[in-house]
Amino acid sequence: MSSALKSFFIQLTIFSFFTLAIVLLWNQYASARFQTETTWFIWVFFIVTTTLIHLFLVKSTEKEPKKFVVNFMLVTAIKLFGYLIIILAYALIKREAALGFTVFFLAMYMLYSGFEVFTLLRHFRK
Repeated sequence: MSSALKSFFIQLTIFSFFTLAIVLLWNQYASARFQTETTWFIWVFFIVTTTLIHLFLVKSTEKEPKKFVVNFMLVTAIKLFGYLIIILAYALIKREAALGFTVFFLAMYMLYSGFEVFTLLRHFRK
């Protein structure tokens, strides 16, 4: 494992502990209408997808670094539409729990997207 990849996993672990605190606080203090039984699934989902996206972007630009912007925009667009489909599907299946799911999902999306951009910028500055 390269040192850059090792550094990413260490940063992801630290950041995930931070978001774990958010999950615990959310479950404890969010009002009933913002509660969702899927907080743990969403949290793990974002850890896994962030890892896979980071690995894909780093691997895909090893051969042709000039394609990073195209790959990043493509992955971001696919990710955004995929996540929107997940939110809409959940809202259609479980209308009564849609608000809590959507708010928590979007909060994790914003946090992990920010982390993803931060780590990619640090990776490609080197």
